Amino acid sequence: MRNTLLPFLLLILISCEDIITPELPTNDPILVVDAWLNNLNEQQKIILSSTQDYLDSTSSPSVSGAIVQVSDDQGNVFNFIESAPGEYVWQPTILKNNLGDVGSSYTLNIQYDGKEIIAQSTMNRTSTIDSVNFVRGQFPEGSYYAEFWSREEAGIGDAYWIKSYVNGIYQNGLDDIITCIDAGASSEGAVIDGIPFIPPIRRGITRFETDDDGDFISPFNEGDSLYVEIHSVTYEAFDFLNKTSIQINRPGGFGELFAVSLSNVPTNLQVVNENRFPVVGFFNVSAVHGMGNTLDDEELEKIELYNREW
Repeated sequence: MRNTLLPFLLLILISCEDIITPELPTNDPILVVDAWLNNLNEQQKIILSSTQDYLDSTSSPSVSGAIVQVSDDQGNVFNFIESAPGEYVWQPTILKNNLGDVGSSYTLNIQYDGKEIIAQSTMNRTSTIDSVNFVRGQFPEGSYYAEFWSREEAGIGDAYWIKSYVNGIYQNGLDDIITCIDAGASSEGAVIDGIPFIPPIRRGITRFETDDDGDFISPFNEGDSLYVEIHSVTYEAFDFLNKTSIQINRPGGFGELFAVSLSNVPTNLQVVNENRFPVVGFFNVSAVHGMGNTLDDEELEKIELYNREW
């Protein structure tokens, strides 16, 4: 009986391995605007690209030939010149070394393919970083993690995006979008105001990783440097970043059955007198404060002194 059933079962299993390649619909490209600017005395960049089909693994096509300007409520106009395909840059000058001051309002204007795209943003206040510290960790033994200290200004409704650079490299992984309302609220309505940023925020700049054996490794080692920035963002930008993070961090597998459906994240960009020309992305102008530290001999001595005192 077994000898009779075995070939039949094998035939069934083999027949279930047919590869099906469905024909997916193609869509017209959508303009993507990456316009996150700040008040630092440095080059400001706006990147224009277009979307592509889901299974296309090539880099997003750049969009050239656009006219890109940013103007403020003081009558200043900042022209962004295309320096590379899809990259539009404004360079500080002696007379104008940054985009302006806290409280200023800005309008982005893009002219492309016969269309005019606009967006507005206000430069809100940010929080000042008092220190960036390294701390001895207990697990694994001899490890170090980092945190920053900053007392958030009193007054409800400030929104922030915390960025970090380890050894000069911007940390832009899937888990590196750190945002909050005031000193640590994750949504509007909760009030955590006028106090130091709460531990999950100030320690969020530390990323714990494992080795090939699954054991935790020290996030920082002797000689490592860390630079932290607090960017002010509008509430709309805060909402955009949070929803973008949800779209990026997909659970995968069975969990996708209960995950939020993929969709374009709401944008503050709009096309003048045109409803059928889609555009995605965001425009925001931030005030920034940053501070750094290095896990050098001096910092190690401070850590040892602190541990002896406690």
